[in-house]
Amino acid sequence: MSNKVYIGIIAALLAVVCFMAYSLNKKDKEMHERIIYMNAENGKIIDERDGIEMELEAMKMSYDTMSVDNSDMRAKIDAQIAEISSLQKKVKNRDYDITKLRAEAETLRSIMKNYIHQIDSLNTANQRLTIERDNEATRANQAESDLKNTQGELNTTKEMVKQGSILAAGEFVNSGIFERNSGKQVETDRANKTEMIKSCFKIRKNTIAKPGNKTLLVSVIGPDGATLSGKGSGKTSVGGTDMNYSVSREVDYQGNDVDVCVYYTANAGYEFKKGNYKINIYEGGAMIGSSTVALK
Repeated sequence: MSNKVYIGIIAALLAVVCFMAYSLNKKDKEMHERIIYMNAENGKIIDERDGIEMELEAMKMSYDTMSVDNSDMRAKIDAQIAEISSLQKKVKNRDYDITKLRAEAETLRSIMKNYIHQIDSLNTANQRLTIERDNEATRANQAESDLKNTQGELNTTKEMVKQGSILAAGEFVNSGIFERNSGKQVETDRANKTEMIKSCFKIRKNTIAKPGNKTLLVSVIGPDGATLSGKGSGKTSVGGTDMNYSVSREVDYQGNDVDVCVYYTANAGYEFKKGNYKINIYEGGAMIGSSTVALK
């Protein structure tokens, strides 16, 4: 066989070897690039799982910090927390399909957004109801206060009318009296001659006082401070305190000035002493006038 033939065979073999080496090198490069791509994709998937897991944990924390008084909403939130916990377990399972994880996590996100909106609406409604309740309470308290003020004003008015309707006695003229054998009464300022005390005064005009018969009670208080008693004496109550009176007198009062004279006669055997005698006039449970008479 000639040298040319050997050279041709060797050249052909070299060409085949070079082609096979090229093909192997190309396949090896493609395989290496595919491995790099797959590792990158796996890395992305792993990173995404971690991201989903972090997001699920953040969702749980958000639910835990929600303040909800509505029992139905509280039950729904508890159910969602359980769903999140279940999905967190699936995230840790590397064989669980990432596509499903994405879909389920997105569903939980949507539900959470809806719940947040509902809770905000409930809280807003509760705040409005609280404000309305507080306003109603304020109005009720104000109405109660107004009623008390009105009642106080009414009581004050009644008290003013009551005070204004009390009669007043004035312009007193007092003296001791003794009676002559002829029956004529004579004024005196001598204690040893005095048989009775006469007190004349004026009941003044009062348009507020109710007209009609008025009972005047007269207390004659001696120099020793004791109330003198007689045929017409008795007891009454003034300002919640019991007191004695010496004599009484009925008067027809019609709202205008009325002149009145009252005579006090002591019990048989009583002798008037020297000194000042105080005369107090009462009507309707109130003192309406006071004066004195001095006996020498």
